[in-house]
Amino acid sequence: MNIEEFKARLGAGGARPNQFRVTLAFPGYVGNVDNSYSLLVTGAALPASNVNPAIIQYRGREIKLAGERIFDPFTITIVNDSDFSLRTPFEEWMNGLNDREDNTGVLTPSDYQADIMVEHLDRNDEVLAGGKYTLRNAFPINMSEIALQYAQNDIFEEFTVTFQYTHYDVA
Repeated sequence: MNIEEFKARLGAGGARPNQFRVTLAFPGYVGNVDNSYSLLVTGAALPASNVNPAIIQYRGREIKLAGERIFDPFTITIVNDSDFSLRTPFEEWMNGLNDREDNTGVLTPSDYQADIMVEHLDRNDEVLAGGKYTLRNAFPINMSEIALQYAQNDIFEEFTVTFQYTHYDVA
């Protein structure tokens, strides 16, 4: 293969990891979410999945067959603004799952789960073919700390939120 063939296979310049958009609809019990929040999501990934082997023993040997598909947790990185416009809604969402004070929470999954859309974009903000993933029935399972330090004067605060979900669709 020569360089011209290689360039031709890249199509419109190749897919770039810094061109993406993440959107989600917070549950109804979460109040006042700014709809432009996706601009503050600075890191994500296309979702991962694994097919675990089903192992059968036969005369001292392992026979491995296709087993169940497992969907890895999904994590996004968010820049914290001075109004905590995303940190606060995620706190409310997680508090609805399990209250900080009395161990109560929303019981019906459809009331606390939401779909997350991850779109891989080209340089003109158009979704790449096969680059639209919808993570179904997602809910946050972890929100990271925000480190506060006197020595950090030239960076913005960031935190991560990790979600569990049932499966994803690709379009």
